Amino acid sequence: KYGAKKVADEQVAFRKTFDDAITGLPELRNHINKAQEDLNPLRALQLFEKITAEDCELLLLDPVSGRPETFIWRSIPVPPVCIRPSVAQEGASNEDDLTAKLAEITFYNTLIVDALGRGEPLIALMEQWENMQIAAAMYINSSTPGIPFSANVKPIRGLCQRLKGKQGRFRGNLSGKRVDFSGRTVISPDPNLCIDEVGIPELVAKILTFPERVFAHNLQKMKQVVRNGPEVHPGANFVVKKSNGMKRFLQYVDRDAFAEQLEIGDVVERHLADGDVVLFNRQPSLHRLSIMAHYARVKPWRTFRFNECVCSPYNADFDGDEMN
Repeated sequence: KYGAKKVADEQVAFRKTFDDAITGLPELRNHINKAQEDLNPLRALQLFEKITAEDCELLLLDPVSGRPETFIWRSIPVPPVCIRPSVAQEGASNEDDLTAKLAEITFYNTLIVDALGRGEPLIALMEQWENMQIAAAMYINSSTPGIPFSANVKPIRGLCQRLKGKQGRFRGNLSGKRVDFSGRTVISPDPNLCIDEVGIPELVAKILTFPERVFAHNLQKMKQVVRNGPEVHPGANFVVKKSNGMKRFLQYVDRDAFAEQLEIGDVVERHLADGDVVLFNRQPSLHRLSIMAHYARVKPWRTFRFNECVCSPYNADFDGDEMN
């Protein structure tokens, strides 16, 4: 809203519009000087359209493609259905929040068009206008301030809510994703480790495997890890045969006989061992030092351990933090 900060002729014309009301209700005269005109989006659009190209350049706006009226929405972008899929629940389909809001906007828009056609009073029109404006604002951002909130209604997820926050598109889907061959547990300090080493529990080392190809120099070592099998560290979980590509789980085979059949070119998925290079990560991964490479050191017990000098880049402490 804006006050009567207009040139003298406009002020006089503005106040004359109240003459009939004052004649019928004289006590209104005291309030005329405080009268305000509603600045609704339509009025703002009309004012913006009157800004000249020269004034746009003075405001550092592009007079062709960046005029101020382009920042007031006159239409709503409708995303494809793959962004707002229906959820099937007990035989019925439950529509997405965006679909529901688009339907609500269309409904109010139709009511306004019909009311204009029937010549209904302005107060009825303005009520539907207000409802449509609230629906459009919640479609973009359901946390917009000033929107009436009902405690009984579940808050909807607008476009902004799908992008921001921990569960949003950037942090939840693009930066954070599920990966294979990873482990997570509590961290604890170990000053006896070098700063480029990380202590890995034997339990984790027996689950995380590395595919090592068999060749002449490591044939005997690979035979031994095959004999040890999945339960004894350092052992192996699977062998992929070069001849036919078949993958054999070592839990249920005669490992001694299978080890003797090992050929150059086979791939042994062996346990993680000392000296293997692993990536160590503490979330949230806010900068590049949140993920660093370390040499693995397989240790007893059940926590990841590393030298406390490395806490700073990870922003880690040992009060229950977990790392990957």
